[in-house]
Amino acid sequence: MKGFTKAEIQTKITNHVIDGLERGVAPWIREWSDDGTSNPLVLSPRNGDSQRPYSGVNWLILGMLSPYKSNEWFTANQAKRLTKNDRPIPYEEYQKGTQIIFYKSWDFKDKDGVDQTRPVMRVYTVWNREQIPGLPETVRTTKFDPKSTIDKMLSNLNLKGGINQGGDKACYVPSQDAVMIPNDEAFDTPEAAVSVKAHEGCHATGAEHRLNRKLEQDTKAYAKEELIAELGSAMVCASLGIPLDKLRHTDYIGAWLERLKNDKAYVFNAAADASKAMKYLMKEVA
Repeated sequence: MKGFTKAEIQTKITNHVIDGLERGVAPWIREWSDDGTSNPLVLSPRNGDSQRPYSGVNWLILGMLSPYKSNEWFTANQAKRLTKNDRPIPYEEYQKGTQIIFYKSWDFKDKDGVDQTRPVMRVYTVWNREQIPGLPETVRTTKFDPKSTIDKMLSNLNLKGGINQGGDKACYVPSQDAVMIPNDEAFDTPEAAVSVKAHEGCHATGAEHRLNRKLEQDTKAYAKEELIAELGSAMVCASLGIPLDKLRHTDYIGAWLERLKNDKAYVFNAAADASKAMKYLMKEVA
């Protein structure tokens, strides 16, 4: 099984995003299928043992590049323990493991003897449930009503300018800390209403008194904010069991492509910010 460096992983993910956007397809818009369990399926890629959702770039790696229907992933040690088998992963499948990353703190002293901490990237391998025979079935108890849940998320933001429903525009207005959103019945589907509310809610998390992202109005700078909201909305909807069906802001594709081709870390940084936005938006309801 071939290992990859940080640069190779960044290049692989970035090239996949570029290829999709050049074809007019957002690679993070993916419809997961039910894995056969009876309870509602929470769609975010997650560790199959702890049921903890993956976030940031790992959400992209396991969501965008996965050919599998299941959203559950396991380390080799977890597979051994859960199957009670010392070699639970068939050889051919073992060679097809998916590499994801995590950051570990490295404590050291600088040249002046002052304690310092630096994040160090580590790569490790996981396998999808479909690659591991003999795993026990997962019983899920988390249930969401997507409409009431997303409305509660927006309400919990305590927007100074409130949630203003009606009209034909959906946007977050930073100067007023307010969200404008059409009435629910104006959307083609209930799922579309949820995804747009999630998108604008992710924008609202960037306010100075929340996550303090720079919400510049310059087109190129704001293009990254739109990418953060696109990814954040996809993460929220996946957690609520709603697959996204389309990009909300195709007019930023050109700016995204320009940055992606010149900065292999661009989508990684955006995914990290999107993960923070999703967690902030969902913190009181998940």
